Amino acid sequence: MEVQARKFYSQRNMYLCGFTLFLSLILNRTYTMILEVLRLEDRVRLLEGDKKAGGKDSARIAEAGSVGEIGRLKKIIDAKDRDIETLKKQCEGLTREYHSLGDKVSAEKGDLNEKGGKKDQ
Repeated sequence: MEVQARKFYSQRNMYLCGFTLFLSLILNRTYTMILEVLRLEDRVRLLEGDKKAGGKDSARIAEAGSVGEIGRLKKIIDAKDRDIETLKKQCEGLTREYHSLGDKVSAEKGDLNEKGGKKDQ
């Protein structure tokens, strides 16, 4: 019975992975087709002489999905990752300093309590 259950789970996982792969390919192709339709519509408007065609949106659509955009976005992500690492290091330093100051203050309070205790005796 356990062998059949393992076989069922393996087959289920295989079908899920296959479906996910297929879906990702379909979504990628659909995205590419939509971008192409938007580019072609903008080009038609430009050739027909529409005054609104050729603005900021058309430049953004023309650049969307290109290698240059992907590289630019990767650079931005890398910069953000470096910023996060820097902030983590700063946080660790501040935490260490906070703990050392807390230890000093507690040691001083401990010294004051010991001195106060000796005076009472």
